[in-house]
Amino acid sequence: MLESNHNGLEKVKERIVQHLAVMKLKEEKQGSILLFAGPPGTGKTSLGRSIADALGGRKYVRISLGGVKDEAEIRGHRRTYVGSLPRPDHPGGDEAGGGAKNPVFILDEVDKLAVSYAGDPASALLEVLDPEQNSTFSDHYLEVPYDLSDVLFIATANSLATIPAPLLDRMELIEISGYTKNEKFAIAKDHLLPETLEEHGLTADHLLVEDEAVSAIIDRYTREAGVRTLKKQLARIARHVSAKVVSGTVDLPVVVTAEMLPEILGRETVRPDVARKENPPGVVTGLAWTPVGGGDILFIEGGRSCPAKGN
Repeated sequence: MLESNHNGLEKVKERIVQHLAVMKLKEEKQGSILLFAGPPGTGKTSLGRSIADALGGRKYVRISLGGVKDEAEIRGHRRTYVGSLPRPDHPGGDEAGGGAKNPVFILDEVDKLAVSYAGDPASALLEVLDPEQNSTFSDHYLEVPYDLSDVLFIATANSLATIPAPLLDRMELIEISGYTKNEKFAIAKDHLLPETLEEHGLTADHLLVEDEAVSAIIDRYTREAGVRTLKKQLARIARHVSAKVVSGTVDLPVVVTAEMLPEILGRETVRPDVARKENPPGVVTGLAWTPVGGGDILFIEGGRSCPAKGN
């Protein structure tokens, strides 16, 4: 299932399979809390859906924690409040898949939790994710102990710096790095391009994108660790062709070549530099690195300035 839905990420897939194998051998295993950390667009959330499909169709539930700053989002409101509700992630509720006791539960953007006067939701998550406590979890609304130990929690994050240390300690970290050019090319051909054609009502009889054009898009129009921008550029090509197909001003199929990209996508946005074998005096070659997978070569030039006169 992982191989059919995701290209690359071999170490990540191996780690997931190992974790699921332990769960299979020891059915009462608790503490099945995974944390996928990596740059945007690398498929962290879709990995959770693939795991749910691979586990015999277990219910797939996702809740986004980005910007959540109220403890009641985790533990529910007390019944004395006007408009009180149980917590939205209760496995017995409809939002958790219609009463499933053991869903695959995605906690998206766990690194973007906020703190306010209404409490600290990150601290409230400790009880939910702690295998020593979540077997008798009780929220403020129902006030009935509920067993969360059968739930497979999977959290996603872009950065570990903003996750509190006690919360991070309760999760098993699986780091997802960026994709190489070859992996992006395979993802574009196997997944992104067919999805883009379907989303725009096109088929292979309407649009064909040459391999050289896909490589040129990766090299000249994207600079990212994931493939989100790559999909946006393919969507721009699909919209361009859709307009011509509807107006009937083009012969089918439309074959997009690398030479046509400036006309469709505009000027190149990425121009990679090449390191020089010999730098002129006063110039050194540096390397810029970012935690989200980007980077570039830098040419740093030193200059001489005259000392200030007077004082």
